[in-house]
Amino acid sequence: MTNTELMNLKGSLEAKRLELVAQLRARVADLNIERGEPELIEWVQSMIDRDETAGMLNRFSSQLAQVERSLRSIDDGCYGTCAQCDRPIPLKRLQSIPWASYCVPCQEQFEAAESSSARYFDKLQAA
Repeated sequence: MTNTELMNLKGSLEAKRLELVAQLRARVADLNIERGEPELIEWVQSMIDRDETAGMLNRFSSQLAQVERSLRSIDDGCYGTCAQCDRPIPLKRLQSIPWASYCVPCQEQFEAAESSSARYFDKLQAA
């Protein structure tokens, strides 16, 4: 990867960080519970909306952590290396997902294992 490509990716990561921070700040206020005694249906809808907002904030903060990790790895000189196999992550992948931690084969293995664990957990809860 050339220095220009690395600086372009760093710029993309910094822009994504700013975007995620703005999204987090904008949505935190949505977690507040209104005072008073709302009707039961309004209260249930408020809780559903609040749960959706909490899930969204969780995704934003998780992605922000990945972006921050990628920015630190640029500073450390190890950006673009797969966290699993230590092989270089292809430039095209980094250009589309600058915060990618894994090459495509390792990402697929990670997602397959995650999916398998989720199915196992679902079976345990159903039993």
